Amino acid sequence: MDAVLWIIAIVVGLIVVVAILAVAVRGMRPKLPEPQVFTPTTATSHSAAASSATTSASGLTPDVIAEIDRLVAAGQKIHAIKLYRDHSGTGLKEAKDRIDHWSVSTTAPHTAAVSNTTATHSAITPTAATPSSVRAQLPASVASDIDKLVAGGAKIAAIKALREHTGLGLKESKDLIEAWPHTHAS
Repeated sequence: MDAVLWIIAIVVGLIVVVAILAVAVRGMRPKLPEPQVFTPTTATSHSAAASSATTSASGLTPDVIAEIDRLVAAGQKIHAIKLYRDHSGTGLKEAKDRIDHWSVSTTAPHTAAVSNTTATHSAITPTAATPSSVRAQLPASVASDIDKLVAGGAKIAAIKALREHTGLGLKESKDLIEAWPHTHAS
C-alpha cells in the first residue's frame, strides 16, 4: 500500500510539474505582431497660397520634390530619405521604400533645384562630370584648394572637399579626384 501511495504521489507531482512547464513555455512563445495601420498625415496649411503649393497629401511642395529629384539623381538616397521624412512626417521604412522607387519628376520648376539643406551643394550632375567641367563649376577658391590637396597627395581630403561642395557621391568624387588634372596646382 505504501508503494501505491508513492507512485500516485510521484504521478501527481509529475503532472503538476508538466502543467507548470506548459504554462511557462506558452508564456515564452513569441506572439504574432499586431498589424500596423497606416494613417497618412495630411498637411495642414494656414493659407490658400500655402495649400496651392502642396502637390499631394504628403505635404511635399514643388521645391522639396525638386530637391529630392536632385538628391536621387546624384545618388544621395540617405539625404533624400531624410528630406522626405522631414517634409512628409513618414516613418523611416516608408520613406526609404518611397525613395527607392522614386522617379525623377519632370514637372518640378527648374528654380527649385537649389539645395535647401544645410550643406553647401551645387547642381553638378554626375552623368557628364569630368574633372575639368566640375572644376569650372566650382568657386575659384574651392578649385584652388582641391588643386593644392591633389598636388600635395592628400586625395582623401580632396575627395571630402569635392563632396562637400558638389553633393556628389563618394565613388563619383573619388573617380574625379583620381583623374584630376595636376596642371592647375598653384
